[in-house]
Amino acid sequence: MSDDPVNDPVQQILAAAKQCYLQDGISKTGMKEVAQTADVARSTLYRYFSSKDEVLVAVIKQEMEAANLSITRQLQKYQLPADIVVEGLMLALKEIPERPLLQAVFASDEDSMARRVVWSSDLIIDFGEQLLKHVIQPALELHLLQDRVKPEIMVEWIYRVLLSFLTLPSNWIKTDKELRATLHALLVPVLLRQ
Repeated sequence: MSDDPVNDPVQQILAAAKQCYLQDGISKTGMKEVAQTADVARSTLYRYFSSKDEVLVAVIKQEMEAANLSITRQLQKYQLPADIVVEGLMLALKEIPERPLLQAVFASDEDSMARRVVWSSDLIIDFGEQLLKHVIQPALELHLLQDRVKPEIMVEWIYRVLLSFLTLPSNWIKTDKELRATLHALLVPVLLRQ
């Protein structure tokens, strides 16, 4: 594969799919629309992607990688596992709505089917492993991690808390300061020994 997106058919297809998703919505975009926008035959599209769900997961993976890179850079200033967990969630809650496709998948009722497709893909497991590596593992090495629940379940639970705040904002928590305090009070004790 070429590093040049113009000459790389996969990148051309993913760029076209992203354009379709943003223009027409995820649920209204099929393989036909992606092929037309990418200016490739449907047979070419199917050579690289077996289904519209596979295209969606690939596009969302790119979006999540970009968001994750941004969040990881901003988290470098934090050393304590509790701060990394809380600030990571705070950053994700700001980053996802700023990215229209991530907003559509993770914070919108309109494309809940897309959320289920992404949630059941290996993509979430891959990003969960990154969370394990950068957040859970350091806490484990410092003997700060609660041992009542497997680390993988903790990662899923963190994602569920994130999705909860994205899809159904709180009636009581109105400011970042209040949310940060709430996460320190409720989330951190579940994950880490005090």
